[in-house]
Amino acid sequence: MRLHTAIASALLLLSSRTIVAQRDKEPRRPKLAAGDTNDAHAYYDYAIDQLARDPDKAADALYWSTRLEPMWAEAFYARRIALLLTDRRRLIRYWSGDRQVVQSDDIRRIDSLFYRALTLKPFVSQRLDHELFDAVINEITQNYERRGYGSAAEIRYAIDQQLARAPVADRAWYAYGEGRFADALLLYAQAVRDDKKNGPLRVDRARVFMQMNNPDSALAELTLAVDDMRKRDKKDLIYVYQSKALTEHSIAIVQQRLGHLDATREALGRALQEDLSYYPAHLQLAFLAIDAKDTTSALTEMDLAVQLRGDDAAARYLYGFTLASAGKLADAEVQLKKSVELNAVYAAPHFVLGQVMEAVNRPADAAKEYTTFLAIAAKSDVRRDAAEAKVTSLGKSTSRTSPFDP
Repeated sequence: MRLHTAIASALLLLSSRTIVAQRDKEPRRPKLAAGDTNDAHAYYDYAIDQLARDPDKAADALYWSTRLEPMWAEAFYARRIALLLTDRRRLIRYWSGDRQVVQSDDIRRIDSLFYRALTLKPFVSQRLDHELFDAVINEITQNYERRGYGSAAEIRYAIDQQLARAPVADRAWYAYGEGRFADALLLYAQAVRDDKKNGPLRVDRARVFMQMNNPDSALAELTLAVDDMRKRDKKDLIYVYQSKALTEHSIAIVQQRLGHLDATREALGRALQEDLSYYPAHLQLAFLAIDAKDTTSALTEMDLAVQLRGDDAAARYLYGFTLASAGKLADAEVQLKKSVELNAVYAAPHFVLGQVMEAVNRPADAAKEYTTFLAIAAKSDVRRDAAEAKVTSLGKSTSRTSPFDP
C-alpha cells in the first residue's frame, strides 16, 4: 500500500493510538433478524450490511461465517476488511506502511485472514477494498473538520483534488476495488513502469486479468512478479500475503485453468521449494491426484498437509473424506473426529462420520452423527434429506452395506 499526499498531510494531525489486540475469545453469534443461524452466508450478508456503520458486529458475524464454512475464501477476506475498519487511526498508519503497525502482532493476525483467503482461492475478489479507502478518507475529512479547517464538503473537495494526483498505484487499487477493471489494468501498467520493485503490483494486475477472464495475461504477469520477488532485498517491507509460495500457487491455478497439468504440478512444487511449510500446495496436489484417480498420491499429499498444519479442521475433513472413500475407515474416523474437535460447528465432518459408522456397523453412533449434522447444518445443505432418512432408517436396520459403495 502507498500513501498519497492527502493522507500524508493528515497523519500530522492524527495522534497515535494504542493498538488493541484482536480478541482471542470467541465472539457471540450475532442475532439475525432473518435467516438461518447455521448458514455461513446468512452471517456474511448480515456482516456486509453492518460493515460501514458497525465493523465490530460485522467482524463477529464473519467469524461465524469462517467457522461454519472454513473453506469459504470470501468470508476470511471480508473479516480482514471488517477488523481493519474497527480502528480507523490504526488503518491510516497501516495504509501508510508504518512498519511498527504492519509488523505488529495485531495486524499480522488480521492480515493472516487475507492470506488464508488467498490460499483457499488465490483470485478471490477484492471488491470490498474500497471500504478501506472510503474509511480513510472519511476519517481525514472528519479530523480536519473538527480542527476548524472548513466544512466536510469543502474538505472532501480539496482531498478529491489531491487524490486525482495521487500515486498511480493507489488509483489502480481503488479502480479495482470499484470494479473498474479496464481502468485498473491501465493504471497498474503505469505503476509497474514507474516502480522497479514491482512484483506485488504485477500480482495485483494479474488478479484483475483473472477477474476479466484473461488467464494468459495473468500468467505472464505472475511469472514476472515471482522473478522480481526473488530479486528483492530481504529488508524490504513484505506483507504476509505477498509470499513467493503464494504467487507460485497462483501460477498453478492459472496453469490448471489453461489445462496445463504438468505445469500446474511444477508450480506447486516450486511453491514448496520456496516454503516447505506451505501446506495448501500439498492439498492442491492431492486434488490433482484425485482427478487423476491416483488415490495413493492423494492420501500421501493430504497426510503431508495435516502434518504441516494439524489445526486446520477443513484439511482434516478433506483427508478423512478421502480416506473413507478409499475404504480406510479406521484412519478416516481419526481424521474426521479431529476435525470435529477443532471446529465444533463444522457440519460436514459429522455427515461423513455417520457414513463411516454405518460402514463399520455401528448404527447407534451413525445415528448420533447424522443427528448432530442436522442440528448444526444449514437448512439449505443438500445433504439434509439424506441425513434425515438415515436417522429414520438406522433404528430399523443394521446392514453392513458401505455407504461409500457406488
